[in-house]
Amino acid sequence: MNKLKLWLEQTMTISFAIYVGIIIEGLVYAMKGDALTSFNLSWLQLVSVIITGAVCSLPTIFWLVTDNDLPKNKYIVRIILHCIGLYVVVSLFGWIFKWYTQIDGFIMITIIFFLVYVFVWCVSLWFHKRDENQINKALEDIRDEE
Repeated sequence: MNKLKLWLEQTMTISFAIYVGIIIEGLVYAMKGDALTSFNLSWLQLVSVIITGAVCSLPTIFWLVTDNDLPKNKYIVRIILHCIGLYVVVSLFGWIFKWYTQIDGFIMITIIFFLVYVFVWCVSLWFHKRDENQINKALEDIRDEE
């Protein structure tokens, strides 16, 4: 798969999932009875989500997508290190872009991060399976023509 295409897919998927997480966070504030006026986003925070999505998709492209087959245990270690590394990046970006100012905001960012991480893996696997099925169908059609 073209690495640029994968990077764009990952960036869009991560950014979309973060925005969904932000919506959920707003709903949590609303259900707690807080006025939604205390929950606001600046244009910089909205742009920072896309920047975060783009930056977080880079390690996936260069570290997890390899041409050689790795043993399963080494790949699992890479996934765990990948998750921890992205968590550090998201926490750092959260601090830089003021996504949280108190510990409850940091806890919410942590919850959203892990939900987004699982969501992105599920969507990525679904995309991969869909592409694989399309390739297999095209190969089948070619064989049928012969």
